[in-house]
Amino acid sequence: MTSDIILTLLFLAGVLAVYYLVPRGRRVWVLLAASVIFYVSAGFWMLKWIVGSGLWTFYAGVKMEQAETKEKKKVWLRAGILAVLGFLFAEKYLGFLWKNLLLLSSVLRFPLAADFPFSMKVLAPLGISYYSFKMISYLADIYQEKRHAERGVEGCGIYLAYVLFFPQILCGPIERSEHFTGQLHEGPVYRSELFSLGLQRIVLGLFKKMVIANRLAGYVDAVFGAPESYPGLACVMAAFFYSFQLYCDFSGYSDIAVGMANVLGLDSRKNFDCPYFSRGIKEFWARWHISLSGWLRDYIYIPLGGNRVSKTRHRLNVLATFLLSGLWHGADWSFVLWGGIHGVWNLVSTKKEEAVSLGRRIWQTLITFCGVTLAWVFFRADSLGQAVSFLRHAITGFSLSYAEIQNSILPFTGDNTCAAYFLTACGFLFLLFFYEREQVYGKKRDRDVILGSGWLAVMTVSVVLFGVFGASGFLYANF
Repeated sequence: MTSDIILTLLFLAGVLAVYYLVPRGRRVWVLLAASVIFYVSAGFWMLKWIVGSGLWTFYAGVKMEQAETKEKKKVWLRAGILAVLGFLFAEKYLGFLWKNLLLLSSVLRFPLAADFPFSMKVLAPLGISYYSFKMISYLADIYQEKRHAERGVEGCGIYLAYVLFFPQILCGPIERSEHFTGQLHEGPVYRSELFSLGLQRIVLGLFKKMVIANRLAGYVDAVFGAPESYPGLACVMAAFFYSFQLYCDFSGYSDIAVGMANVLGLDSRKNFDCPYFSRGIKEFWARWHISLSGWLRDYIYIPLGGNRVSKTRHRLNVLATFLLSGLWHGADWSFVLWGGIHGVWNLVSTKKEEAVSLGRRIWQTLITFCGVTLAWVFFRADSLGQAVSFLRHAITGFSLSYAEIQNSILPFTGDNTCAAYFLTACGFLFLLFFYEREQVYGKKRDRDVILGSGWLAVMTVSVVLFGVFGASGFLYANF
């Protein structure tokens, strides 16, 4: 269920059939039950970890608020956060640490057993990075007195519903606890405008995911899987197509998740704001994965001192935040380097002037997009070595001869239909470009309208007629 959009939407329809028949004050329990069922569908063994972590952090939050001194509050804060981080580290990073210890031992000629000495060789629980961040921010907010701890049976149910909320469990957004639990306390209610907005978001998300991301996935996987088998031009195309695939896959999921929350009567924060129209890297991070960017700012960057310290310390804070962002995405040096690239880029970038010519805006946008695409190669590659090899082949094997262009389009389908598939994919990318250009530079829309009637019709028909169904799950579910 968790990797199939259609089944997920059918599951939502089943939940809705019950949800609005239940009294408003009891709907949180329907949400919690639905989220548990959804999570169990991915593997029953995973449920004990998230529920166990949820109950512990719920208890730690209560004890923290009851503590009489700052020191005692800090003890419970550390107890809650260290438990969450400890399990996250064990599941995602212990193997990475051991691999690097083996490498270091071979350099220092200090032999270690090659076999991984720990028994935890299972897949990490679904959504562990996302629900861990929710729990940490909940505890941190209680400690900073930004919110009260949830209490009692009802409070526990509300907190677990927040942590387990099934539309967001795979890839976020990383919802803030105070905003979300506040809505659950009030009791979600049907609002026609919000319901309509949710349906529009779902259609937009389906268009991005089914029509564009899934259509590009085969080409990207083929070329990144064996770059030396294709021309350098194919590597360049694959890098740019991956930029679009990743964006449409992840923002598509976010649109669907936010839309599902909306039809359930819940406001949910926007996670993407046309990031490829950014004129600089700072603007890019204000538009890309907004909930993660905000989380890193509030719970990593600011606690480290933010910009209220010396210039050297400030630079280190920025770099540390981006390096942790890279490591959060995956336990490999390629992710760390990706985070480092963005960190250094943020440090050397300057604020863009607002009043500039159209030509200058276009140039700045293209430079930003190409730089982001280059960094995505390290994000997509299976290892740092593969990323370097991919880029080397893209440069040394690049040519614009007719034969190379032909062979660079071939990976789409492997036969003579590749050109039609390529043109279709480009056509839908241009369609998305014009839609987002209107969002960025067009007249301000009514907040209750995401898709006008024309865009709604075009995207709905495109999903039905051109959607690529049966493809793999969401890319960011791996992070």
